[in-house]
Amino acid sequence: MTSVISTRMFLNPSLWTHTAVALAAASLWGCAQVSVSTPPGAATPPATTTATTTASAASLAAPAPLSASAPATGASGVAASAAPNASSGSNAAANALAARMASAAAGAPPAFADVIKDAKRTDGFMPVWTKDDKVWIEVPAELMNHTFFFSASLANGLGERFFWPGLMSTGQLVSLRKVGNNVQLVAHNLKVRAPEGTPLSTALHESYSDSLLASTPAASAPHPQRKSILVDAYALLGGDLTGTQTRLEGSYRLPYTLDRANSSITSTRSSSSSTSISVRSHFAIPKLPSPPVMTGPIPPNPAALPSPPTVVPDPRSLFLTYTYTLAALPKTPMKPRVADPRVGYFVDSFLDLGKDDGKDRRTHLIHRWRLEKKDPAAVVSEPKEPIRVVMDRNIPLKWRDAVKAGILEWNKAFERAGFRNAVSVEQQADDAAWTTLEGTRVLAVRWFAQEGPGATAVGPSQADPRTGEILRGAAIIPDGWARLSRNRVNDTQPRLQGMESLAQPSGHLHEDAAHCEYAEHAVEQAAMGLELLSARGLIDPNGPDAERYIGDSLKDVTMHEVGHALGLRHNFKASTGVTAAQLRDANFTKQRGVSNSVMDYNGLNLALEGEPQTDILMTTLGAYDYWAIEYGYREFAADQETAALAEIAGRSEKDRNLAYGTDEDVMGFDPMVNQRDLGEDPLVYAQRQIKLAKELWSRTLARPLDPSDDLTLYRRNLQRVFGSLSSVIPMATKFVGGAYTHRVLAGANRPLIEPVPAQRQRQALDLVLNEIFTSSSFKFDPKIMSRLGIDQVDRFSTRGVASVEFSVGQAALTVQKSALDALISDGLGARLADAEVKVDNPRALLSYADVQARLSQAIWSELRQKGSARDIDTLRRNLQREHVKRLAAGLLRPGTGASADVPAVHRQVAKQLEAELRQSVAQGGWSAMARAHLDDSMSILGEALKAPLARQAL
Repeated sequence: MTSVISTRMFLNPSLWTHTAVALAAASLWGCAQVSVSTPPGAATPPATTTATTTASAASLAAPAPLSASAPATGASGVAASAAPNASSGSNAAANALAARMASAAAGAPPAFADVIKDAKRTDGFMPVWTKDDKVWIEVPAELMNHTFFFSASLANGLGERFFWPGLMSTGQLVSLRKVGNNVQLVAHNLKVRAPEGTPLSTALHESYSDSLLASTPAASAPHPQRKSILVDAYALLGGDLTGTQTRLEGSYRLPYTLDRANSSITSTRSSSSSTSISVRSHFAIPKLPSPPVMTGPIPPNPAALPSPPTVVPDPRSLFLTYTYTLAALPKTPMKPRVADPRVGYFVDSFLDLGKDDGKDRRTHLIHRWRLEKKDPAAVVSEPKEPIRVVMDRNIPLKWRDAVKAGILEWNKAFERAGFRNAVSVEQQADDAAWTTLEGTRVLAVRWFAQEGPGATAVGPSQADPRTGEILRGAAIIPDGWARLSRNRVNDTQPRLQGMESLAQPSGHLHEDAAHCEYAEHAVEQAAMGLELLSARGLIDPNGPDAERYIGDSLKDVTMHEVGHALGLRHNFKASTGVTAAQLRDANFTKQRGVSNSVMDYNGLNLALEGEPQTDILMTTLGAYDYWAIEYGYREFAADQETAALAEIAGRSEKDRNLAYGTDEDVMGFDPMVNQRDLGEDPLVYAQRQIKLAKELWSRTLARPLDPSDDLTLYRRNLQRVFGSLSSVIPMATKFVGGAYTHRVLAGANRPLIEPVPAQRQRQALDLVLNEIFTSSSFKFDPKIMSRLGIDQVDRFSTRGVASVEFSVGQAALTVQKSALDALISDGLGARLADAEVKVDNPRALLSYADVQARLSQAIWSELRQKGSARDIDTLRRNLQREHVKRLAAGLLRPGTGASADVPAVHRQVAKQLEAELRQSVAQGGWSAMARAHLDDSMSILGEALKAPLARQAL
């Protein structure tokens, strides 16, 4: 997956706001020149005192307005004196100084030599001058108005909420433009393109706007010989270019503002191809809000409440360091390669006005690194320049071999595509600064510390939008990945794995659909696997086998994230090409892996009791990975490329091992596109997960504990049982009303969408009814329920204070509610109705009425009990209340327009259920609690049925 978003991703509020948003904010706030004043006692900003950016430059003290009569300032920000000191030198020197002062007073910048006097120069793409805490960028005359590459990355983060070192913005093409005395950093608009020099090009420039990222007065007059000028680096790059204030507010619901007075440049780095400036930015709020006052029976939405950072000493103040890189574009643009919907690559998309062939003008260029053969005539050749991968010095020594193995595994795919040793790996020196991982033509494998248990890895990259050439990338891996058996319990309720939205904040450090949460989804599953293998006696959790298990898991996640940084998207359909028999074949899993791609979120290949245990994790590349790299990287003669690429992509229409479904698909209703499943039948895998969870719990109960052991084992493994039950819900419910989708072109003569056969839908519904909606799935030994330990020393977590109590009823209901939401939704009704026009015999399909009738019968099965001592346990009462709530809500709310069948079916089911309740209550024999529950349910349905119909407006 992950995006790119590892990984790469889908968007919600994000670390990076799009330029358009920033400009909109600027226009609302009237951004113009802002004079930043330093409050008494505060540190002097290491920059000129006047700066303009598209984002707010607010500090803790309100900035003073720029006065037209204010004295001119030099590079140090100190107002120039009215007259020179007569004793400071000769009359000629005094006259020259007086002339410069007069020029400054008139608004002209000071002489180049005066600004950089006693400063140190560092050569590079754009030379950098430093003096004390001042930094200037020398902009060569030939680079003014010249297009170059601009990117931002997070160098020092927070360890939580997706503020992690190594994350990147989307790269942009920019130029520095001098307008009067101001130097502007302008981002070019490449969303619409046309051939230069044509009337369309003129029309394009008149119709679309570029974006202003930052602006500041020139710090010097042009150099007498070189004609270059100086720009104060902090004045240009010290504002909120990344939109972090918006991201912080979205993450913490607190209005952090940038405090420029306490921000500064921390380091610079220059090479012949790039110049990087790192800015340590301080964000602050004057006070934390007090807790909200409850004014009614409905509590406030927790997502809307302030949630201060837990990883800083004082949540009113935090620092984030961003590195801004200005880099030369390749002298010769790489030949672009057009995307194909059957192969998963990240793309740069634009509207090509130059296309005039009657087809879609939208053009999509895949992201890939530039690889060119040293020997063009050879079938397999080393590249002229390999993809340079640098391993972070922070990677622990014991795990470096596993990480390196995960990186080098990709050379197998590149060799099949014609390149030997396409990926080269080097270890960053222990005494090197992290800035050595900046610049272009480098893929950095970063290692960072993430707050709390669990882990999340990502794999971002930045590409030249003209061609899709990847210029830099990263694979970012958390330290928590190596601590699978040491995660502590901090949640009292299960997470619904697989049900989370993939949406991430828009404008993140990645582009759309680029986010990856591979490790976050995988780490708990891997930890459960280690726990079960330990309970079976197959692995000593403190021995070398456990180390190998963690190393294999680390290799797996490294391959996944590096795959994203090579341009590949997630493929959540890859595992469906492997049969159940192949998963139990040790030779197959060793050679081919447990799936057809490391870009899937692959489940664990754990054997059931009595089965042979084969490879558990994906430790090698799959068939899809080899095929995708061939499509993206194999070289072809210009006159053969189009036909050759079509032939490669077309293989997927005949080979099930090359099936592809990505982030957009997993959010849809193709039951074959899932996260954390394995094998050709997701229902079979779901049933296996339930069996494994039950085995883990039975072995946990039988496990002898030493007198010194704490009791968190019971709680931790019980949560894993609930997590496994919740993970099967999307695997099953997507079959109900689902449709198989195929990425094929017209020549394949196959449908794009095929409704799931009714028999398979009923099998999936049976799985949910029998495993999720029954009390027996949640029956636990009462003696153990009183021994669910928690870390009493550290009960605080990022989600609040963990309770000693563990409510099995609420945990079960959390799982059941997600299944109810999926099976009673308006969307399900609409899909089942739409399926009727896609088949020859609609009566053979499952209908929304069929699903709701089965659901009601299973949930209220107690109504058909006989005898004089009838009862309904608390777990079933909870489920039945939720069912009644949803039926009543369906009757009372206005129609959504999704499907006219939905309210009609809800009314039918509610009337029938009310009649059954009335009859059952009249028969008597119920316990007092069950009678109260039945009376209440009957009342809710009766009132809802009597309410006036709420019809959708015509």
